[in-house]
Amino acid sequence: MRNLSLFKEIETNQTQEGELFKRVRDESLDFRGIPASQGVYAIHPYPAMFHFLLVRRFINELTFEGQWVFDPFCGSGVSAVESYRLNRNFVGYDVNPLAVLISKVRTTPLQTDTLFKVLNHILDSNVHDYTVPKFHNIDYWFDEDVIEELAKIRSKIYSLDDEKVKNFFKVVFSETLRKVSNADFNEFKLVRKKEVRVKPNVREVFYEVARKNILSLQEINTIQSTSMILLIEKNVLEEDLLEEESVHLVLTSPPYGDSRTTVAYEQFSKLSIKWLDLPEDYEKKQLGAKVRKDLKPLPSDELHKSIERIERLDRKRAQEVYSFYHDLYIAIEKIAHTVRKGGYAVFVVGNRTVKGITLPTDKIVADFFTRCGFEHLITLVREISNKRMPKENSPNNVRGQKSATMNYEYVLILQKR
Repeated sequence: MRNLSLFKEIETNQTQEGELFKRVRDESLDFRGIPASQGVYAIHPYPAMFHFLLVRRFINELTFEGQWVFDPFCGSGVSAVESYRLNRNFVGYDVNPLAVLISKVRTTPLQTDTLFKVLNHILDSNVHDYTVPKFHNIDYWFDEDVIEELAKIRSKIYSLDDEKVKNFFKVVFSETLRKVSNADFNEFKLVRKKEVRVKPNVREVFYEVARKNILSLQEINTIQSTSMILLIEKNVLEEDLLEEESVHLVLTSPPYGDSRTTVAYEQFSKLSIKWLDLPEDYEKKQLGAKVRKDLKPLPSDELHKSIERIERLDRKRAQEVYSFYHDLYIAIEKIAHTVRKGGYAVFVVGNRTVKGITLPTDKIVADFFTRCGFEHLITLVREISNKRMPKENSPNNVRGQKSATMNYEYVLILQKR
């Protein structure tokens, strides 16, 4: 494992307690020119996806084969795939059922011939008995003939007996409906396309997406792994987490803040969740979903300075920001208990801006972990050049008013004392 004390050119920042906060710009983590969505990661787009080389590097450096990796915000399963590849056991949680479904598909080897055979079965036979899901504005997001074709394909997928194969084609279906809908495929938020377009051929799109995903999955088929991979739809804030001191590494990238002004995970997933009959109540389980009006102290002076500045401008917004960090602290408390003494936590965060005030999430997270018995070893700074992230947003929802979002990520490396 790398001796983390050997980093040079460390940027030090004095905290109120007089301690030095260690940051270093690490250009080797930018992975310029290497798309994050290649190979198995080309299966279904997902917002703000981990770069697989970042994950691979820290699993290699901080764990040995057979040890346990835990990702409490696993998203579309990048850390799960890399754990599988490197013979580490893995537990991943996410509240978003679509994310868990994608993660399972990316980590499940399936025979190529079998998948092509099932694909032909889905598309070759006529369907007379099918149902159309009922949800608000379905005819706004999908043309009538598109709805009919999607419903027929969905019916064939749901009739499959093999659960793993069925999950694979559910993910194909999810990606397809995003492409054939009237929503802008390149947007995270659910917005209608502006340009006039040619009507899509649903069956052709489904075939092409399936073919791409089948070929992408071949990477997993070639890996000889003895890993145990557990992917669970679960809220990290719930009481029954993992056993105390049961994992060697926590490796995760939690949400950067509330989805209204950062990454709109629920809007990105909304149409797929409706069509696939997945649970929708996860939106209430996201960090900061419950707005807290009582701003009780949390163990971070950096956080309180920022909250006070925002509160002078907008008390309601301060409450929303505080609520996110309140939940993040509770999550970190629970996560910290799962790590063995001497084990590591690698948290990848972004320092977002609210009301023109940059929130130093990396320092806040370091404060939280320090309170939970960890030592902050170093923070590596990488430029975001591969993540699908909006470069600007409209935090006040005022037409024409834009703010820059995160251009850098901060990779905190912490060790349990």
